[in-house]
Amino acid sequence: MSLRVLVTGHNGYIGSVLAPYLKRQGHDVHGVDSFYFGRDCSFCPDETVIPGLRKDIRDLAAQDLAGYDAVVHLAALCNDPLGNLRPEWTFAINCEASVRLAELAKAAGVRRFLMASSCSMHGKSTDARVTEDTPVSPLTPYGLSKIQAETAISKLADDRFSPTFLRNGTVYGVSPRLRVDIVLNNLAAWAFTTGRVRILSAGTQWRPVIHVEDVSAAFLAAMSAPQDVIHNQVF
Repeated sequence: MSLRVLVTGHNGYIGSVLAPYLKRQGHDVHGVDSFYFGRDCSFCPDETVIPGLRKDIRDLAAQDLAGYDAVVHLAALCNDPLGNLRPEWTFAINCEASVRLAELAKAAGVRRFLMASSCSMHGKSTDARVTEDTPVSPLTPYGLSKIQAETAISKLADDRFSPTFLRNGTVYGVSPRLRVDIVLNNLAAWAFTTGRVRILSAGTQWRPVIHVEDVSAAFLAAMSAPQDVIHNQVF
């Protein structure tokens, strides 16, 4: 069934892949983005131009959410240096504005709310395997802001409003708005431009990674699943 979907942050690293992916699956996709990174920041051409509203998510109003079946919420301040520079910005956007967005969506009759969360909220885990039940232990304002948003939004869940939280690993892969500050993209960029892979640590660390197209497929799967299967759950 075709859904009318609003993707926040549709012009970002993940959004510029995910929004066209949802459109290819037959959904009516629209976006909202601050466009901090305009078209002139593109690494490659957009596959398709998604109709979008140029607006900070902190400034969204109820009418901006009217008529949508689902919201895919990607918009965030999403790296640790920025989060540490002004933590209050991170909490204002990643937590307070996200919760307000969910409240507006619920009031507007949006049934599905899919939020891009993060594995970083688990911090430095020594467990052999981290699952949805592993205790969270954030090390940064970014990770803490995501936990607080998840906790507050989950309280809005009822039979009319179904939130789902996808805790992505570190994303990699080509996107029109490419990021090369994230680990695998950074290693590939060093290898391509200098012929050497530059590692700024002992090289013993590991972290979960996921391709940007797999993130897109995961959001589609959650959005398409029966509501009772994914209702108010973390993945």
